[in-house]
Amino acid sequence: MKSALLSILLLGVLGNALADSAEPMAAPVTDGASAAEAAPVGPQLCDAPWFRSGARVQMEGDGTMPMSITMTLRDVMRTARGCSAQLEVRSKSALSALMGPPVVMDQVHEINIDRNSTRTRIDSRNATINAQARYARMFGGASFTGSGVFNYAGMTIRENTTLEGETFQSAVDLKIYPLGSDDMVGTMQAQHASIIVGSRHVGRKQMIDTVLGRKECMPITYEKRTSLGPLMIGDELLQLEPSVLHVTDWYCPTEAFVLRTEIRQNNKVQKVNVTALELTGDEDSH
Repeated sequence: MKSALLSILLLGVLGNALADSAEPMAAPVTDGASAAEAAPVGPQLCDAPWFRSGARVQMEGDGTMPMSITMTLRDVMRTARGCSAQLEVRSKSALSALMGPPVVMDQVHEINIDRNSTRTRIDSRNATINAQARYARMFGGASFTGSGVFNYAGMTIRENTTLEGETFQSAVDLKIYPLGSDDMVGTMQAQHASIIVGSRHVGRKQMIDTVLGRKECMPITYEKRTSLGPLMIGDELLQLEPSVLHVTDWYCPTEAFVLRTEIRQNNKVQKVNVTALELTGDEDSH
């Protein structure tokens, strides 16, 4: 039970917000070089038509851990090295077996994208986390660094090709309070969490049902390993086993989006579908 609750809280921070936040927001596919020879994605990612203030994506997941995630970009700016933005994430997630209310989590990330690196990097150094469960709330900060960028921006996606893997390193530091009280009762720290994505195989195009109707999309399959690393709960050190997930992204080239993700773990499959897209935004970008 304890491990399950920790997984909801921490994987909600480290998995959904950090890795998956970048996944559906992919820049337009380019023509020319093969996927392995594609140019660094920084310029394409910063210049993508959706990369502007007010752009919003909503996703819904079923299965043993039902979830709802809404992500919004704010304060988009071009910088000397690439671009930056504020990413707001609101999520609800729960374990269906516990039959309890979902964990509600709000996150604000200051995202910096460096296009001058040989492999585009995404950094968030001063993220704020505010989560609430049935009996407690948690408040604190997080940071992450991603190498490779967990999306398909700037790549030429061809059938029967293999794309390189990607890596995220994350840290989270939270204080725990009982609901209705400002008296801290504990702390939670995961300073060496990681998400490692293996090489990804691109399959043949298929027609699937999406929020935008029937679309021709390509299944991209890979293994994703999520580890919380050493986890400190107050003065207690926990070592949780890494989670190994087998993932299929359904990438739809005409929309330049992953509109569905299927996640297999322990012979159970969870589907996460994009249910709303507002890509142009309603604010001026800088």
